[in-house]
Amino acid sequence: MREALDSGIGDRARQALLNNEALVSLLPHGLTPAGMHDLFRWFMRSGSREAGLRREEVWWLFLEAEQDPRRELMLAYSFAPAWQAQHPDGLTVFGRDAFADWFRAEYGASGSWTDPHTWPDWHEAVLQIRMGYWARSAWRASHPDALSDEDAARRLMDWLASPDAALPERARDWCRGLDAEVLSRQLAKPGLNVIGHFCYPSGLRVSVESMVEGLDAVGVSTSLRDVRTDARDDPHHAEFRGTECHDITVIHVQPEPFFDQAYRRADLFERAPRTYRIAYWYWEFDSIPESWVAHAEKADEAWAATEFVARGLRARLSIPVRTLFPGVKLAPYQRRSRGYFGLDEKPFTFLFTFHMVSVMERKNPLGLIQAFKQAFGGGDAVRLVLKTSFGDRHPAQIEELRSAAAGANITVIDQVYSPDEVLSLMDACDAYVSLHRSEGLGLTMAEAMLMGKPVIATNFSGNVDFMDASNSLLVPYKLVKLGKPIPPYGADLEWAEPSIEEAAKLMRRLYENQEWARELGARAKASAEANLSLPAAGARIASRLEEIKALRRAAP
Repeated sequence: MREALDSGIGDRARQALLNNEALVSLLPHGLTPAGMHDLFRWFMRSGSREAGLRREEVWWLFLEAEQDPRRELMLAYSFAPAWQAQHPDGLTVFGRDAFADWFRAEYGASGSWTDPHTWPDWHEAVLQIRMGYWARSAWRASHPDALSDEDAARRLMDWLASPDAALPERARDWCRGLDAEVLSRQLAKPGLNVIGHFCYPSGLRVSVESMVEGLDAVGVSTSLRDVRTDARDDPHHAEFRGTECHDITVIHVQPEPFFDQAYRRADLFERAPRTYRIAYWYWEFDSIPESWVAHAEKADEAWAATEFVARGLRARLSIPVRTLFPGVKLAPYQRRSRGYFGLDEKPFTFLFTFHMVSVMERKNPLGLIQAFKQAFGGGDAVRLVLKTSFGDRHPAQIEELRSAAAGANITVIDQVYSPDEVLSLMDACDAYVSLHRSEGLGLTMAEAMLMGKPVIATNFSGNVDFMDASNSLLVPYKLVKLGKPIPPYGADLEWAEPSIEEAAKLMRRLYENQEWARELGARAKASAEANLSLPAAGARIASRLEEIKALRRAAP
């Protein structure tokens, strides 16, 4: 029963609210007692139907909100950029009195839940001080190095606890009760704000999660903010409510369509003074679109996962470009039989996974189907599994894929799986094949290697940063022009055309010598574990953060 009640019954209803920007702008306080009546009426009249919600999900959300109005007020602040801009430290001991006074006056609210002295600490002490520091120019003017130098941080702590800071008595008493030595170390410690797709099932989410975990492994604190894509995101946007409390921000969002909207879709006010901003971008060609140059003007530097991507960025951008691999780690997953996925247990099974939104022509599953048909006949105990998703958004292409696969031992799965299920499917198969025409990173290939699977892949683009003849089977290719626009790619761009004949030979070789295939998989696993670890990636990123910090301190 406890598991059922704690399973997030109201999460989808909250997500529907946060995705409705017009409604949130009208009723940002809608889950507090001051706005609950109007918001509930909207859900009951049309909102639950429009969002495809069961009534029970809506009722549960309002039941939770009614039981803890203080928490709902704080959550509302966390996702109301206008409130954050007006009261940037509104949930800290330094600014909550002013925020509470404004809220009561603005929305005609009353009751004990609006008394800030009854509010729980929404942020730990070090974050409250950071938020107060960035909200108050007097603090920054008096202690300019307080967030980069431990001695300067200690002087800030002593000043806050003294009458010189002119804080209200309650706030000064709070500061006196803190362990100044511990807080000074925490304030001077490196940190990073990360704005990215934490709820959108994609390679971008895996990348940003890997970056964060790698930084955590080397002691760099992070403040996380999710960027909404649409209502089909996992319903956990409300869990990513970090602020821009550090002075460096990575915006791990592609230039198009969301880079310019990242703060708005994260429901986050853009801090002033502005943080040092880093764009973390993926691309699949050695030349970036012209429009990216304008997006780059909003960043101070750019990071790329692989040297292949970095070269394309350096050729066009005036800002510094660094190659900083995010690291790869297999998330925990449940081992499942092939039967769970509707597959026969016996045949030697090749797998390729891709996202229809990632441009099917680039992923080249049709080329893989050709190679498979060339390599195997109907009498071979072998199968190819093509796992994709969002085929409903690309009906002509999913039909083309199914038609090409007809008449062979090929299974097309078009479903949105959880990350756990995707890894389970990979684990259940014998080998992984990617005849991609271009990849910014090649995450699925890295995951397959970490799993100990033999991998066949095109010898081109991001994956060659970690794949070579010692740990993989690489397919030769020719560079060809696209020849026609394939949005978002232009007709004059070049990508690889992998050899169907060579790919077929390599697939046949794995099938006919399965013991050797397992040996190759073991070599792949050892190589990936040595070179792709999260702590190693985190250390490289931490080193760059220290360089940025030093450069900013030295700047006039």
